[in-house]
Amino acid sequence: MSDTLSQTQRSYNMSRICGKNTKPEILVRKGLHARGFRFRLHNKKLPGSPDIVLPKYGVAIMVNGCFWHGHKGCRYATKPKTNIEFWETKIARNRHRDEVTTAHLEALGWTVITVWECELRGKLESNARLDKLADEIRFIGESKIQQDARRLCSKTELKKMKQEILRRQAQLEAEIDLLFPIPTRIKKASLEE
Repeated sequence: MSDTLSQTQRSYNMSRICGKNTKPEILVRKGLHARGFRFRLHNKKLPGSPDIVLPKYGVAIMVNGCFWHGHKGCRYATKPKTNIEFWETKIARNRHRDEVTTAHLEALGWTVITVWECELRGKLESNARLDKLADEIRFIGESKIQQDARRLCSKTELKKMKQEILRRQAQLEAEIDLLFPIPTRIKKASLEE
């Protein structure tokens, strides 16, 4: 089956497709903002430059197009009828890059949430998905706060334990000095060294 567009028309159409500020991405950003979230966009300091980053919650959001990222089981992730080998390779590379990026972000302590384009089609579906996304972010944020509190408690406990050890050590040294007094001249000589 041949393409319905000429090669120059197809080339022009493909050149107009951008990777940032896509309609689904803008829809997610507007939805999050309306639900009270503040975020950063395309943070280049993080692997893969996630579409939306919520540092307060430790969440990175990837908004993926079903076709471009090969969404499994999705009716919108159609296979092109021309140049099949090129597109299969391209989509496989995109999926592999997504997996590697997610692994890197998770290794750095981020929680990665993927929002698919098909989840945002239709007003009801998109509102339901954005509500679910907001709940996920809040849950992750609460977990992060609890982990931080536990970490702080353990640091405080470690500090107390260290102070207790130093206090006991000083007490033992005082007892040893009482039991085995060191002549003053030897103390002075050791301090001068």
